[in-house]
Amino acid sequence: MIRNINLIAIRINRQFLRDRRFLVLSLVVPLLLMLLIKYVFESLPGLARLNVRISDYSILFAAYLVHFLAYILSTIVLVRDRVTGTLARMFVYGYRRREIVLGYIAGYTTIAAVQTALVLVLTGYLFDINLTPDIAAIVLTVLALAIVSVGLGVFISNFARNEGQVIPFIPMVVLPSALISGIAIPIDDLPTALQWCSYLIPLRYAVEVLRGVVLQGGSFFGQLLPFFVLVGIGVVLLASASLTLRERE
Repeated sequence: MIRNINLIAIRINRQFLRDRRFLVLSLVVPLLLMLLIKYVFESLPGLARLNVRISDYSILFAAYLVHFLAYILSTIVLVRDRVTGTLARMFVYGYRRREIVLGYIAGYTTIAAVQTALVLVLTGYLFDINLTPDIAAIVLTVLALAIVSVGLGVFISNFARNEGQVIPFIPMVVLPSALISGIAIPIDDLPTALQWCSYLIPLRYAVEVLRGVVLQGGSFFGQLLPFFVLVGIGVVLLASASLTLRERE
């Protein structure tokens, strides 16, 4: 089992390195988006009058970007492997559904780790914030979110048969994550129905951890409940992806 998982992960990483467009999308785009966030929000005079410091929210935006890209890229690539027959060949060679899902998770964990490192380094530089005191908690939380996002992407991709069918699933995840995760709008200010819906958003729990550690100066151990909920969602998504991955299309 371990051997098959490693083979899939290695293939994904090799494919990642060979595909220049995918490489740019994965590593350069999040950096450009962080630059855009910085210069757009710093140019809004209303925020200064309200005494809102965009640097206080920069880590939350960084987590959202990692979540957004990890979800989209993993969804698209697994669907591409289905269309090209790579997924079918893995079943023919005797790979089990659980091994395939874990292999994709393992492969994209490497990519997600690189994305996380680049985004956090740039965030600290652009917004002139010292992440060193909380770096372990920040990296662990954002990386956990990235892995959960990959699991979500693998699960969602099981319901799409080609790249075109993936498109409707993108706003279904991306928009709720932006609007009801607590990044910009406090969850307590949302209507009751949306507050309940927010419990289904993985990003909500990462935001709770990061807000408590970075903005409120708390300890990571004081944020273990939302962190473990985030991990639990990842486990559920992993199991769901394994169960819904079909051997025959």
